[in-house]
Amino acid sequence: MPEWVNEWVPVLQLVLNAGALIGGAVIWKLYVDNLKAASAVKDATIQSVEKSRDHWREKAEELEKRSPEVVEKSLAERIQIRDAEITRFKADREFDKIALRTLEIDKAELEQDLFRTRGFRAMLALEDGYEDNGGPNDETALLLEESPKSIEVVYIGEVGVDSGQLMVTDPCYIDQEWKRESFAIVRAPDRSDDTVYPYSYNGACNATLNGGGHGQLGYALGHAGAGVAFQTAWGDGGYPVFAEKHDGRIVRVYVNVG
Repeated sequence: MPEWVNEWVPVLQLVLNAGALIGGAVIWKLYVDNLKAASAVKDATIQSVEKSRDHWREKAEELEKRSPEVVEKSLAERIQIRDAEITRFKADREFDKIALRTLEIDKAELEQDLFRTRGFRAMLALEDGYEDNGGPNDETALLLEESPKSIEVVYIGEVGVDSGQLMVTDPCYIDQEWKRESFAIVRAPDRSDDTVYPYSYNGACNATLNGGGHGQLGYALGHAGAGVAFQTAWGDGGYPVFAEKHDGRIVRVYVNVG
């Protein structure tokens, strides 16, 4: 073999190795670029989903802060969605039973909220139909014309019941007017709604156990106004209390006792 061939063999091998390295580097760069592109697509998708989530979250919060009619409609639509999901998941034999149970619990909670909202709407309807002495006075009419900018119903706490009844009163009367008297139930089913009972535990029990299950409690001098006692439909337990706020001010309080 000629000597020039032996001299060019190493050079040729060097050139081939360099070409292989360059080709490998190009392939590696293309692979890395492909991974970066895929990652960018995933990031864009995540951002799009997060924006959509935040948008619908804002929509939900806005609906929840509106009137009871809108809240009821939203709850009814969400219940329909849960019903459709439950039907679809039941048809799928491989669906996880735990997830199905979670959806059913979620639906039951929504139905309970819808029931409470309808009760609150009924209370508002009764109040709207009430007219004092034939109709509102000038001051009331002016207030009705000035509608609040924002109306929301919020949960403000829970009240516990161990005697099957509740009482509405001003806390300052407890030390001044409350009576310590013997407990004795006197049945009087024909009593009048104008009957005034003593401002005491015995008086509250007699008020709620006679007639319509409610009654007025009087001051020490005998006139009404110290408090109002009424039965709870479900007896003892813990009951949620909701407040209706107009522009941040509480104008109504609603206790779901049944």
